[in-house]
Amino acid sequence: MRIIILFLLILNISIQAKYLDSESCKECHEKIYTEHSSSMHHNSSIFGDEIHKKVKEAVNKDKYSCALCHMPASKNLAAIIRGNEQPDPKDKRDTDGVSCFYCHQISKVHHTKAYNINFSSAKEGEKPIMFGNLQDPDSSDKHEMQNNEIYKNSEVCMGCHSHKENTLGFEVCNTKNELDLRSDCIGCHMPKTSGGNEKFNKKGRSEYATHEFLGIHSADMIKKAVKLEVAYKRDTIELSIKNKMGHSIITHPMRLKFVKTVVLRDGKTVWSNFKKTPLEDKEATFIIVFKDKDDKASMPNGAVGYKINQNLKANDKKIIRYDSIALQKGDEIKSTWISYIINPKIAKKLEITKEDLIKPYIGEEVSVIVR
Repeated sequence: MRIIILFLLILNISIQAKYLDSESCKECHEKIYTEHSSSMHHNSSIFGDEIHKKVKEAVNKDKYSCALCHMPASKNLAAIIRGNEQPDPKDKRDTDGVSCFYCHQISKVHHTKAYNINFSSAKEGEKPIMFGNLQDPDSSDKHEMQNNEIYKNSEVCMGCHSHKENTLGFEVCNTKNELDLRSDCIGCHMPKTSGGNEKFNKKGRSEYATHEFLGIHSADMIKKAVKLEVAYKRDTIELSIKNKMGHSIITHPMRLKFVKTVVLRDGKTVWSNFKKTPLEDKEATFIIVFKDKDDKASMPNGAVGYKINQNLKANDKKIIRYDSIALQKGDEIKSTWISYIINPKIAKKLEITKEDLIKPYIGEEVSVIVR
């Protein structure tokens, strides 16, 4: 614990240099700024993410331990984490979330058992050094630009997205590849798009990495995450679910993901794998529910284990069979992947109302006609 506190103090001191807010980057990187300003990185703090804010308030109204990753550019980060001070809605360091300046200042990532910690290169009185993975990087009057290996191999993402233990020593989230191989986080979540990385494109670049940080909020990404196949033989339906991602299907404890399979006859549903809740078909439902020391459902901060842990590891596939289905010629068997950013049950409890947070995101849909 003393080592972790020391690292926090080092981090807190290191970011006292002049701060360039994300909007200032718009002068040269207009397209990237537009992408970033609508991303979950920009909206990561309690001022931008309704779910995160209400979970934080439910857990602890004073301390903000999640600020280490959700509000990392704050000038008084250690005090906010301990609850000695509160986030300031008028301070760009607090409202910028995971800002451009913060991300591109990370010089290295320190790994610990509980969670990882980013080290910043920012120094008082010096022109900032921005890191990235561009060939022939360009500097400006605002900053110097240098390559750094951690931006090429996605190590930079692991400062926040690797894993986290709560104060009870239980790991409540993990985005690492279970095969202990680093996934191509950047290649997947920041795919290449046409154009230059700056407004005037002085280097004549033909493509750059998008800064929307695509994930569960993106319908296109949902469609790429899982591959479904459905078939039948006599009165048996066979559903195949393949996880195409470099990490587990569920990495965030608030999520709910499942496959809904129905039999349609003359446009009407005559059979479904569940009636009211997808948990009626646990094999086709992916969800994490924590438990506390009294074996009751728990928020992440009080978790000591799993009450429900329905998941599918990276690149794994599972086959589900539904027997004794009275199939008829002409029936359509249809399977649909559905993702929720937040489990509707939790959303109701936390009174989450924002439409794009509570709506279902539809992924791959496959069907077959009974012959």
